[in-house]
Amino acid sequence: MADLPRLCVFGDSHYACVRQAEAQGLVDTAGVALEYWGNVGGRFRYLQFRDGAIHPPDDAVASRFAKFNAKGRTFLPAAEFDAILVMGARIYPWRVFFRLLQLLSNGTFVSEGLQRRILSDGLRGYHGYQLASGLAATGTARVLMAPVAFYTANPERFAASITPVIAGLIADRLPWFWSVLSEAAAADGITLIAQPDETVAAGMFTDPAYAVADHEAKADYEHHNAAYGAAILSQALALVDGMDVGAASVRPLASPGRMIGGTGV
Repeated sequence: MADLPRLCVFGDSHYACVRQAEAQGLVDTAGVALEYWGNVGGRFRYLQFRDGAIHPPDDAVASRFAKFNAKGRTFLPAAEFDAILVMGARIYPWRVFFRLLQLLSNGTFVSEGLQRRILSDGLRGYHGYQLASGLAATGTARVLMAPVAFYTANPERFAASITPVIAGLIADRLPWFWSVLSEAAAADGITLIAQPDETVAAGMFTDPAYAVADHEAKADYEHHNAAYGAAILSQALALVDGMDVGAASVRPLASPGRMIGGTGV
């Protein structure tokens, strides 16, 4: 029997929905050797990329990451996987999009080139994205990235943010915004998985059907449920399907000692 592609789901608290999707049998993962490596954002933000792997800042934090990995990994080496899905990772397209939509809604002239710069710089400014680009630079694993989904729709909560002018811009501009992010990610060796259309409501929000249980009582409009995790994991598995094990290399190995780290965004 041929070896299965080795897929690791790496992320902050947003990767929980993917774990739940697998646990609930919403996605068939029999075609991959699946691992998870991640932890909540407070610990996630201090991770560093160096020597082909993502490392926690100290042994205490490393032990927290190891606790949620079936093999007890204290760090994440790119070379031991054929593909890595970076899930959530404190990367927020909503915030990047909203900043640009505010500029456009104010009547400010923003050239297409400047819009591209705002979007790509916004994406690359996130610490989680920098970790993903470090993994991709090794050339030893295909890196997929599904950023944090839009906030769960709540018209009253977000009424002050989404003005009528911004609402009118969303349908026209968002597809292009996503395409710019996808191009920027591809230039860094990353395959971007945009938020699936079927999960989107009111233009730039997530349908409440994908919210965590009791999200209103918890005031949790950021995290999402197993159904959302299944929507993302299904796309990731389709991209991994048919990969030649050990054939993910597309870029040269980063120079020894290269480190990306710090608190980031």
